[in-house]
Amino acid sequence: MISRHSPRALWPSAICAILTSISVTACGGGSRAVVPQAAEQGSLASQRAVTAQRTRIDVSNTWTAGTAMPTRRYFAAAAPSGTHVYVIGGQNKGGVLGINEIYDTVTDTWSNGKPMPTKRDGLAVAAVNGIVYAIGGANDSRIAYTTVEAYDAVHNTWSTKAPIPTAVYAMTATVDGGLIYVVGGIEASGPLRSALLQVYNPTTNVWASKKMMHVGESSAFVDTIGTDIVAAGGDANTGNVEYTEAYDPSTNTWTKVQNMLVKRQLGCAEAIGGSLYAAGGVTSDTGSPPVKRLDAYNLSSNTWTNLASMPFSTIGPASAVVNGQLYCFGGGNDSNPPTSFFNYVQIYQP
Repeated sequence: MISRHSPRALWPSAICAILTSISVTACGGGSRAVVPQAAEQGSLASQRAVTAQRTRIDVSNTWTAGTAMPTRRYFAAAAPSGTHVYVIGGQNKGGVLGINEIYDTVTDTWSNGKPMPTKRDGLAVAAVNGIVYAIGGANDSRIAYTTVEAYDAVHNTWSTKAPIPTAVYAMTATVDGGLIYVVGGIEASGPLRSALLQVYNPTTNVWASKKMMHVGESSAFVDTIGTDIVAAGGDANTGNVEYTEAYDPSTNTWTKVQNMLVKRQLGCAEAIGGSLYAAGGVTSDTGSPPVKRLDAYNLSSNTWTNLASMPFSTIGPASAVVNGQLYCFGGGNDSNPPTSFFNYVQIYQP
């Protein structure tokens, strides 16, 4: 769901890289911009960015750093439109947010859009025909919303759309055939992990319900591969699962496919080509630290592959894909909710 080839230094997966918690230095390439620290580790003013002239070389299975997001936050959501990514909502120590920060993937810079009218985190965000839709989510008291608001970037305005039928948060949205599919989540009457598949038509402003998943999940790794929607892992009513299934919109059916390699939830997930990439997140729902793990599921071969680990572990990042690169924005540390909030921009080149 996200131009690529902006001049960023690579983190080579195995060659001459020295990675610390605050900086990255590549052999022969000079120093890369410092990756921002947690809020407790220093202010933005103290985080030096040292750059050198270099030529961008695309190396597969590698991570790079983008310019830090202006606001540290967790449990936000993101969607691309053209070469821009809109990172909306989330929470930090000040509570839930309505913030709307826009990342230009070509220039590696940030700007501010008009804030979302309804502050919330755990929302789902998707873009269709240049309009960004912010769906559901919850307030500070974990009360879920049915609210749907649409952002027009050209006019920098928000409008209210038809509410989602069942209020949920910690769900995921993906676009398939011009429709927005909202997968799972936590229902307001819960905490009940939902198996609902709620579908929104932006043209008609109408919602519909489709075949429910076999397993109710929140914070799963979800996106569209081809014409199928794959939902992997997440937090089920019994805890984290590795369960993975695929939805075919043409038949309105879910099919069990190969499980994830490790149980996980609250990570960064997007489809690129024929594979779903699942990065970071947490392996337990009881406060375990986040992981750096990156696995990819290939729908054609029905197999999972372990790939290069993220430079920084994070829980609850927002994610998007632009021109074949995976972007993971922000997140938090080892708690849910976190005690530290990040503004990392981690970018993966398959």
